[in-house]
Amino acid sequence: MGRRMFSVIIPTFNEEGNIEACFRSLRRQRHRSFEVIVVDSGSHDRTREIARRYGCRVIEVERRRPHDVGSAKNEGVRQSAGDALLFLDADTVAEPNCLSVLEEAYEIPGVIGVSCRVLPLGGNGMEMAMYQLNNILARLANRIGIHEFSYFSCHSYLKEPFERVGGFNEDLYACEDLDLSLRLRHMGRYIYTSKTTLWTSPRRLRSWSYPGYISRYLRYLVQYYFNGRVSDYYV
Repeated sequence: MGRRMFSVIIPTFNEEGNIEACFRSLRRQRHRSFEVIVVDSGSHDRTREIARRYGCRVIEVERRRPHDVGSAKNEGVRQSAGDALLFLDADTVAEPNCLSVLEEAYEIPGVIGVSCRVLPLGGNGMEMAMYQLNNILARLANRIGIHEFSYFSCHSYLKEPFERVGGFNEDLYACEDLDLSLRLRHMGRYIYTSKTTLWTSPRRLRSWSYPGYISRYLRYLVQYYFNGRVSDYYV
């Protein structure tokens, strides 16, 4: 058993069709010291029922707007018991070594955040190429210390520095994860690792279309960097 306790925080809204695969992947983790906290924003389906069946702690919060994951994640952190955090989407599957790799990374002095390789679950060739390109950009941005070069963010943070900067900015409609990584980067080191992969559904990529997906993220970045806020909802 590893020494570090992880709190895995999953914000949800009507995710009954995706979340069991996520839970099953967490059950297969080799590192056994962790809790799973599901923060549900008023699902109308069986999401909460499924989460409780898998032994997860379920917190119910009010959904104030279409994309309100920042406040949901912050509430999960406030009620967490771990000293390290892992934020997962409900449609994401973690490989069995995920928490073990994170545990190993946090043994390196000064490391406060870890970003994992992300690939599309059931993705086609084009989707795989787009995700691989994003992984390359994230690795490069982190290596040269210019996180503005890509939509860089970590999937895991140590809890203490996360709380010191106030967690996620709940006023942002999008880019809340990028914003957090930028506010935290002066407190320690980030590591990008390809030793483990998070497999996530490309459903949003498909619903927005490939060109639409890229243009939307570019628009978010422009709004964030030039206006200090994002005016378009992440839906």
